[in-house]
Amino acid sequence: MLDRLYKKEGSFAIAVFANEKFSLEELDEPHLVLKHQIKDLWRPKPLLYQADSFLYVKGEELFLFYEMQHWDDPGVIAMRRTRDLKTWTDPVVVLQQPFHLSFPYVFMDKGVVYMVPESQESDAVHLYKADNDNLTSFSKVRTLLYQERKEGIHYNYNDSHIFIKDNIYYLFTSYQKDWMYYQELFVTDDLLHGKFVRHPQSPICISNEFGRNGGSLIELDGLLLRVTQDCHADYGDNVSLMEIDMLTPNDYREHVFRRNVLPSNNIFREGGHQLNIIRFKNNYVYATDYKENRWAWYRLWIAFLTKLKLHKHRG
Repeated sequence: MLDRLYKKEGSFAIAVFANEKFSLEELDEPHLVLKHQIKDLWRPKPLLYQADSFLYVKGEELFLFYEMQHWDDPGVIAMRRTRDLKTWTDPVVVLQQPFHLSFPYVFMDKGVVYMVPESQESDAVHLYKADNDNLTSFSKVRTLLYQERKEGIHYNYNDSHIFIKDNIYYLFTSYQKDWMYYQELFVTDDLLHGKFVRHPQSPICISNEFGRNGGSLIELDGLLLRVTQDCHADYGDNVSLMEIDMLTPNDYREHVFRRNVLPSNNIFREGGHQLNIIRFKNNYVYATDYKENRWAWYRLWIAFLTKLKLHKHRG
């Protein structure tokens, strides 16, 4: 009975760090500038996930986009912003769909701000654009990819993002088939009207350790890094970095740059599965999430409330 109450995969919460230098060694308390904790589990619909954090700089503001999911509801995309890494606005929901959303990768192309969130429940990758300068709402532009959910596919086109190089759009995505992750790469020269075609070397990785993305590509200090989340033992154990040696429409090569980036001696002691790094006002800002395994007593509480509601309705 107790094993059924233990949520092994954990809940996730957000942490943001800042440092004047680029260092993966200082994801620690002195450099912590924002922390979202999982709390209020006694509520009928507790907030279980605040995960998949992405950063975006616009003018003098830093925007933080992330997945927000309450118990038994599909995930939505929320946003907070700051000017000084100290004071943050309250969360606002910027995108909500009938299906689950997460992994809100945000980028600019030709003066327009776009978002490519994970929408694997719809078996597709969708492109959205910002409706206003404050980035408080997004509207769908088009569907970039669709894949029929065939037998054996458990996750379909998850954790997708786009990297632009020499006017070519490289779409990184993955799916899980027969419990193995396949990292796929698609290419086009026209974001709004072109067809994304599979790269000649796709899938570029078949692995439960490196095959699923844990963030968008990181381009810093001459390095081009692909963030991966380690799922070979358990979901959300850690993230690793792959250095991309070659990226062209016809060639792709990468190698392991660093395993297990998130330190295990602080808030990441139970894991984490996201890393996003950006420059903002002379700081390197790191957006991550961390896992919290916990005894899921609230499952009994929610079951009790549901049963009580049904009883009142029948009465």
